[in-house]
Amino acid sequence: MNADAPIGPDAGESCPLDGIRVLDVAGAIGAYCTKLLADLGADVIKVEPPGADPMRRLPPHIGRNGEMATSAVFASYHANKRGVTLEVSRGDSLRVLEALGAAADIIVASPTLRTPVAGFDRDTGNVQWTAPEAIVASITPFGLVGPMRDLRATPFVSFAMGGGMHWTGDRDGPPLAAPGQLAWDEAGIHVAFGIVSALFGHGRFGGQTLDFAVHDLAASKDFLIERFDVGAINEWGRSVEVGIPPSGRWECRDGLLRISAHQGHHWKAFLTMMDHPDELSEPSLADPQIRREIFDGLQEVIARLVKDRSRDELVKKGQAAGLPCAPVNDPGDFVRDEQPLARELFVNVGETGEKPVRIPWRWCHSNPPMVRLRRPAPRLGEHNREVYVDGLGFTDEQLESWKESGLV
Repeated sequence: MNADAPIGPDAGESCPLDGIRVLDVAGAIGAYCTKLLADLGADVIKVEPPGADPMRRLPPHIGRNGEMATSAVFASYHANKRGVTLEVSRGDSLRVLEALGAAADIIVASPTLRTPVAGFDRDTGNVQWTAPEAIVASITPFGLVGPMRDLRATPFVSFAMGGGMHWTGDRDGPPLAAPGQLAWDEAGIHVAFGIVSALFGHGRFGGQTLDFAVHDLAASKDFLIERFDVGAINEWGRSVEVGIPPSGRWECRDGLLRISAHQGHHWKAFLTMMDHPDELSEPSLADPQIRREIFDGLQEVIARLVKDRSRDELVKKGQAAGLPCAPVNDPGDFVRDEQPLARELFVNVGETGEKPVRIPWRWCHSNPPMVRLRRPAPRLGEHNREVYVDGLGFTDEQLESWKESGLV
């Protein structure tokens, strides 16, 4: 596909999507989709407005990147991509989009009423500036068709309307939203899967237009629709802690510990983990019905016994004894946890001379490797000249003219 097109990926070891060119004009809603494609070797050209992608302003910020502080969020989503600026909502961007589209195998876009993409007909899904054999993937909050297609949505709204807040939070408290843009990123995984599937069938079907709605994907997960069909309203709402002590979440001196003790032998394993304390030596406590009857008092005793103990030590002893238990990590705990460190999940990225940004990146281990980290996230407009002049044949004068007019 377009093997001789002027925009080519860096030379290097083989990855599954080497030689595939992706034009990303989707913004934040498609960022995770194109991240996955870039990690798999595709040459992703990220297009952002001259005023910068709003994701660059998301905290935390680390060091300096040109004239702009480096957002760790932007660094994580856009590593491995090249970056250009272009105001794609303007009609005079069509000439540039035609050149970019002619060199792209895949276009990922998010055309909405508020953020249109020039030359993208939302009614038909046709894009006037793509090659006929290109795969066009649209990812929007509610899709290109339907009465809700013009509704605006943030990641928070998508998470809530998709049913995510139905499950989160204490039963007697308010619903909670996941941080970041979880619903959009989960949708991005589906979009990436759809794109790779379309690539696999390209020899038989040729170019295709794919229409993804975040709301469709969010509402169809976790069996929400199936459960609603067979249960009463609110029957499947936010849950309470399951089980009786020692099941539950416990505060240790170095963090939270969760225990799930549902079998008869789990009480014996729990006592082994706790070194058989005198306070729990009464044989009748082996009966779960007895523990249920003294629920509150038993919780107080266990809470007092574990509060000065090491969580990590208890987890090791409990698991060795056959008790289902695990640490409950906050973000700070997670980045220091030996498991993701052993998996090399976190990497440092940044240009020479800049303070590196530590990001989660390696999501796949394989032999030979399927994913490689080839470059940090681009600075604003970093590859304008490389793409527009060296790659597509526009002139330096044209590039300067576009800058003056605010097009790039």
